[in-house]
Amino acid sequence: MRIACFIFGFLLGHTLFAQTLLFGEIVDAELKEPLPFVNVGIPGVGIGTVSDEEGFYLLEVPDQYLESELRFSMVGFKSKNFSINQIEGGKEKILNLSLAPQLTILEEVIVTNGKWKKKTVGNDTRSKLITAGFTSNQLGNEMAQFVRVKKRSTTLIQGFWLSIAENTIESVVLRLNIYLDKEGFPGENILKQPIYIELPNTPQTIEVDLKDYDIYVADNFYVSIEWIEDLGVEQLLFSAGVLGKPLYARSASEAKWVKQKFNIGMGVMLSQKED
Repeated sequence: MRIACFIFGFLLGHTLFAQTLLFGEIVDAELKEPLPFVNVGIPGVGIGTVSDEEGFYLLEVPDQYLESELRFSMVGFKSKNFSINQIEGGKEKILNLSLAPQLTILEEVIVTNGKWKKKTVGNDTRSKLITAGFTSNQLGNEMAQFVRVKKRSTTLIQGFWLSIAENTIESVVLRLNIYLDKEGFPGENILKQPIYIELPNTPQTIEVDLKDYDIYVADNFYVSIEWIEDLGVEQLLFSAGVLGKPLYARSASEAKWVKQKFNIGMGVMLSQKED
């Protein structure tokens, strides 16, 4: 009944557009429990969303994309693709599905007692005058920072930091992602489990300890923050600048990454094995 009422209210304001409405519930194939914050979208198009805390999703698809494939993905689970035109229904299509946990073989990382060098990498702006927010209000919108691993040696991502300039949202949670570099843009997500960050609603620079996640890299990567909850018209802004390393953003789940002309105050703390 919950989703039916939600869909009905949504349709009242969206009956004039040539679009098809897709909705349904996503669950864990083993536990049979709802899967929150699953990315749902048409790859490379900019049409996407994220399931809510109870595993429900809703997506408007313009009719010109009905021949496209719809992708469901989440860290720690096997992705699934569906041809939209093969999903039963007319202008309102219901697709309930389950995602199976992804069995991963963790690569062995031998950590020796040698010398490790700690450093902070990113755009260290704390400005409250120059600010920027997410590039769209679509769920799954992401902003990513490129991080160069100069020596191509074993590197532990031990922390993350983010400079908040303004936040009027009482409670907001973002998802943190780590991507390998692929031809100058974020590629494969190397995390084995989701990482969520709860933001304070006061201007400050937060630091997140990531040591317990054992995130090791040996090459260049991107760290990103992802918008995963619909929080209305409240304001969330980060310290920003136009100098320094550029930002990469995508408008929604599965959208293409686009290089931006600005950056925000965020970065990582690294611990790198010295030769």
